[in-house]
Amino acid sequence: MEQKYSVYGANSGLIIESDNLIALEALGKYYVGKIDIIAIDPPYNTAIGHIGYKDADFANGWLAFMEPRLLAAYRLLSQTGVCFIHIDENELLDLVTLCKDIFGADNANILIWKKVDENFDANRVEKHTDKIRLAHEYVLICYKDKAMTRFNKVMQPILCNGKIKDREQFLESVIDGFGTTSSAKDELCELFGRGDVFATPKPMRLIKEFVRAAGNRNAVVLDFFAGSGTTGHAVMDLNKEDGGERKFILITNNENDICRDVTIPRMRRAIAKYGYKDSFGVVLSDESSLAG
Repeated sequence: MEQKYSVYGANSGLIIESDNLIALEALGKYYVGKIDIIAIDPPYNTAIGHIGYKDADFANGWLAFMEPRLLAAYRLLSQTGVCFIHIDENELLDLVTLCKDIFGADNANILIWKKVDENFDANRVEKHTDKIRLAHEYVLICYKDKAMTRFNKVMQPILCNGKIKDREQFLESVIDGFGTTSSAKDELCELFGRGDVFATPKPMRLIKEFVRAAGNRNAVVLDFFAGSGTTGHAVMDLNKEDGGERKFILITNNENDICRDVTIPRMRRAIAKYGYKDSFGVVLSDESSLAG
């Protein structure tokens, strides 16, 4: 693949290849109180959740790994900033406790995301189970100051006369209709020709509606567990839809070559395929010293 990347300047976004804690500390020099939306999909501390992270990252425990990153995130958020955190039942309770300590007891809410939906999952291959099928995950919403924060309406897909149409409404505590784990892989397949380039993507529409809900058309959106780049894709898609000038910052490490083989190519291919006007710069860990 090409080794020449654009230099960060008057672009819509930035992709940083780095340990995310180092990158968050570096961003603190410029973005304290300036990030409007954070959307992250951290490791779930399960076997699949370690993709992109070494066992040593959790040597002192998952909470010890997450705490400094969420403290840094809290400092970066604007006064009406919102952080969306994906998680499953494995670490939900510990994460809620940690977030209430950092953001405040009144500044955290739990949403339920239905990660399966027959309207999206025509190609889904079900694993056999003789127990309860897990059909949902969680999204923890953390506010810098919930009392000062107002959400916009989202475009909620509804079934009307046998057809799916969008209707404006506010987010609900149970999220349905914004894509599934299966449709997220279909989105990767559209760009890469195969859906297995990243094991645990989130659907673009889900993140797009979070961004629509929590910020204006000039919002700065950060994802420091960027993985396959869904957040950047969602920002570009929403900008195209409403003429917005939102900016994204994606941070990912390069374990398993995620950043250079998945995140960056996805952004480039999405721009080419869908005609997005956005651009982005790249900082590579072996070409820049983020800690300096």
